[in-house]
Amino acid sequence: MAESLSNQPGPQGRAEIRIGGQGFSSRDWVGTFYPPAWPSQESLPFYSRVFDTVELNTTFYAIPSASTIRNWAQRVPEGFVFSAKMPRVITHDKALNNVQFELDSFLNRITLLGGKLGAVVIQFPASFQRRQEERLRAFLALLPGDIRFAVEFRHSSWDHPEILALLRAARVAWCTTHWQDLPPVVELTTDIAYFRLVGFHDEFTRLDEVQHDRTAELEHWAATIRGLGKQVKRIYVYINNHYEGHSPATVNRLKVLLSLPVVEPRSLWTRAPGPAQPPLSEADAG
Repeated sequence: MAESLSNQPGPQGRAEIRIGGQGFSSRDWVGTFYPPAWPSQESLPFYSRVFDTVELNTTFYAIPSASTIRNWAQRVPEGFVFSAKMPRVITHDKALNNVQFELDSFLNRITLLGGKLGAVVIQFPASFQRRQEERLRAFLALLPGDIRFAVEFRHSSWDHPEILALLRAARVAWCTTHWQDLPPVVELTTDIAYFRLVGFHDEFTRLDEVQHDRTAELEHWAATIRGLGKQVKRIYVYINNHYEGHSPATVNRLKVLLSLPVVEPRSLWTRAPGPAQPPLSEADAG
């Protein structure tokens, strides 16, 4: 019998699993995921009735205001979890050089999510290679121990035992990423596992339906995730629109493969949105 995973904290020896999108807002989702003519300010509340986690993409481009972050936290149910991308000014623009101020500013802001903060993913560009290892070591030493972090490398040189040992010592997760032609590598360096299924960003012009059937790959990922169920406490999986063409459908397809509960978004279309709220900024749906 296949091992059972859960999207809630379970008995000892079973991982808590969260699967969601890389972003919660897309114009192309209106009329497919969101009801027709759905107001953009109601995107997150609706999303949070279908899925229990999201990876914030907007934090990669700028640090949101305190009011925006508090608004996010207030408009989702208890138990919902946000993960967030570290701002690119840290990882790309300044390439980890003299980033203490930017790091503190971001972490002080994102922790306003309180118990609804899952993990912070530190995404590096493909140009960031292992010859810059000392810079990475110095940066990891700046990270506080009370926030969970995952590192996404986009160059194969980082897949090395010394780097895995470095991440283990820092209690930082290795992020398994399926991005373009980079072979995905699964490694465990702490008690959480973090997966990002990205695909190719120029493959689709619309993001309203599955256009690249990756069933075989999803079956592989389901088997991989299931196999980690007794090795970690939590598993985060975030899927990009460009992986199959419409991330909400892919999220539910993977959840079905893992025998996790699924909410069909159209089953919620008859419910009217609540009172008008300030817009919920999100850079894109990923």
